[in-house]
Amino acid sequence: MVRAIVLLSGGIDSAVTLWWAKAQGWDAQPLTFDYFGRPKREHTAIEALVKRAGVRAIRTVSLPFLKEVDDLRSGGLANPALEASPEGYIPARNLIFYSLAAYFAELDGTKYLVGGHNGIDPESFPDASPKFFDHLNQVFRLSLWSFEKSPVQVLVPLSGKSKEDVLRMGRDLGVPFELTWSCYWDRDVPCGTCVSCRERRQAFATLGLRDPVRYEG
Repeated sequence: MVRAIVLLSGGIDSAVTLWWAKAQGWDAQPLTFDYFGRPKREHTAIEALVKRAGVRAIRTVSLPFLKEVDDLRSGGLANPALEASPEGYIPARNLIFYSLAAYFAELDGTKYLVGGHNGIDPESFPDASPKFFDHLNQVFRLSLWSFEKSPVQVLVPLSGKSKEDVLRMGRDLGVPFELTWSCYWDRDVPCGTCVSCRERRQAFATLGLRDPVRYEG
């Protein structure tokens, strides 16, 4: 059976990606990263999604040094060019995440690394673009010793899709949206006002679907 590592954040996009990987008939291994200030509610969502999906136990990698630019501002930014970076930005996040995923992939003989990056993500995050992942696949070819016999490839099944497209796809796959967590903040209920909450609410509204979670604002 084909093995795939699915990077899981607990949000809608990664949940749809996990269900997509299952639909391919692959042996899916969820992978997530615990970094500074990450909302605990994301971990709760991940655990619930993995249990519902019936896939392998979640593999968690601790990266306490990794911080969002917003968390670094209080101490002053050494690089002034980062002052205008988008909410939620972590320098080189996907380069770090997928490099670690490739490490596990080579050890385990995993063929695919599957990420849930949609068509609007590259507008804010340069390391979520199709071009980035095309180049990263070439880097794996040059950096993994066993690549010729056991190739590793990043797949981004949501690439080019709008949030509405992702919701439709998830609906058709039977994704339990009520288990997902999209908010940037850690609280009892999603804030409803951060960038991620607004994108989610707008997508549900555009499709005329009921969002199964309630919001603070």
